[in-house]
Amino acid sequence: MQPIRNSIEPTAPKDTAAKRSRRLALIAAILFFGAPVAYLALAASKAAPVLAGGQQAPAPADLSALESLAASKPTPANRLSLALAYIQANRPGRAVPTLLSLLAEDKGNAVAWNDLCVADTMQKQYGSAIASCQEALRIQPGFQLAGNNLNWAQGEQRQTAVALNQQEKTAPAARDAAFYVDQGLGLLHLGENDQAIAAWQRALDLDPHSAVAANNIGTAYMLKQQPVTAVPWFEKAIAMDPSLQLAKNNLAWAHNELAKPTQ
Repeated sequence: MQPIRNSIEPTAPKDTAAKRSRRLALIAAILFFGAPVAYLALAASKAAPVLAGGQQAPAPADLSALESLAASKPTPANRLSLALAYIQANRPGRAVPTLLSLLAEDKGNAVAWNDLCVADTMQKQYGSAIASCQEALRIQPGFQLAGNNLNWAQGEQRQTAVALNQQEKTAPAARDAAFYVDQGLGLLHLGENDQAIAAWQRALDLDPHSAVAANNIGTAYMLKQQPVTAVPWFEKAIAMDPSLQLAKNNLAWAHNELAKPTQ
């Protein structure tokens, strides 16, 4: 199978299902060797982007073939093709480790930076997405796809900021635990991890049994690269709700990070 060489130019989806589910927990699934993906529950219902030129998403068999090809022949082209296929299949979290490995070897790979921007935008990590697209454009100033994706990420970031500003109009007496869970998610998407933690702490003050809030605090600490602090929060979430698979996945993610050798 020939590797896919196209970059991605997605259109920003309406994201109605994700918006309806903003009060659900943040997903952090364990992928391959513990690489996490973090985005809102049900966010996978968003329309996936298409490859440049209108190519459709690869069939599962094609994705498996690309995985095998990248494992047996881990050339930059094959790994980039695999990352693109993951994104096209609406699995951006699987693309991120592959793209990061490519960039660790070649920081001048504008296509990998662009595609990392797409993956991060799909996962609502807008700050990192914008930085990645800006790096792609610094390397290749005429990279139109990166310019389009930068506009997409910035637009999503602005919409999130507007929604948070609108939330601030809510009367203090009407701010229940669900309000603070929702607020924390918006803050996390803007990269305001500490403020997000504070919002979820308020949610726990109002609802001490909110496993979702505890899980999300742990996720924020993971994004701050503090797995030692995150572990007790995931354990607390599981104790509150043993059926919360997200917290179990996140706990495994944290332990996986702790098991990695220090540099």
